[in-house]
Amino acid sequence: MKINIIYASWFGNGKKVVGELAETLKEKGFEVGLCCVNVDKIDSLTTADFYIFSSPTRKFGLPSEMKNALVSFTPPFEGVKYALMTTFMDPRTIALKKMESILNEKKMIKTADDLKIKAKGLKGPLEDGYESMLTKFANEITGSLKKDMM
Repeated sequence: MKINIIYASWFGNGKKVVGELAETLKEKGFEVGLCCVNVDKIDSLTTADFYIFSSPTRKFGLPSEMKNALVSFTPPFEGVKYALMTTFMDPRTIALKKMESILNEKKMIKTADDLKIKAKGLKGPLEDGYESMLTKFANEITGSLKKDMM
């Protein structure tokens, strides 16, 4: 099964997190595609069975580059599943709610709890224990996908 991770990263926190998540998912036997909306076009990815969207929080909300990428994203089929994650400095973030709203309009189905990882500064470091949070998130996603395969 293939998982595509579509993310934004300006100072490297998001890139670090999705890179580690991608490695964890690959170790579990999944094919993983990565697309950074700051650099790549989403349509450069091949179709996947599951999508993970990751964005930093900017001024409590969703950066325009990520919003534009989500709005232009066309799911490969109705009901495709997804999960959301964010890196943030201020806990008042509403980036996840904004991403979820856009994807729900596209008839996508969210199947994992949101993952929020606090950055202690613009260029990190990330909060202590974020690695175990990533592992739990990966396990939740892969558990959902394995259920679908049965």
